[in-house]
Amino acid sequence: MMSMVDRVVGLAAVLGGIVLAVAGWWLDLGTSKLPGPGFFPLLIAVSMGGLGVWLLLHPGREEKPLRFESSRWNSFTLSLASVASYAALLQDLGYLISTFGLLVVQLRWVEKQNWRVSLLTAGMAAFGSLVVFRVFLKVPLPAGILPLPKGW
Repeated sequence: MMSMVDRVVGLAAVLGGIVLAVAGWWLDLGTSKLPGPGFFPLLIAVSMGGLGVWLLLHPGREEKPLRFESSRWNSFTLSLASVASYAALLQDLGYLISTFGLLVVQLRWVEKQNWRVSLLTAGMAAFGSLVVFRVFLKVPLPAGILPLPKGW
């Protein structure tokens, strides 16, 4: 039996794709060498509609009713709270410290990694992304309380 969720999501994707395609078509599509403002909405609409049709033609099985599992909701709540805290503290603490803290919380308590993996991964990811965005791409990121070398 076809899953009701798959029906609703597939139909919504097809209808949303049609609306987006019409909106993209009204905008100038441009040429192959110089795409106009309607090109990407039309491309997204075709992809979205195609995926919706695929979901309608290849639905999953009917699933059992969802049960409340406190551990999943605890992880979700912690994840949401850590991202909100990240956004609130980013300007004051700076990119490097805020990103490191966010990743430690996500890895240690949401993904249940051990301390060593959490700290090492968070440190490398925060520092690596800082170098990529600030040094190579010249994106202005909040420095915060940690002084960075000149030119960063």
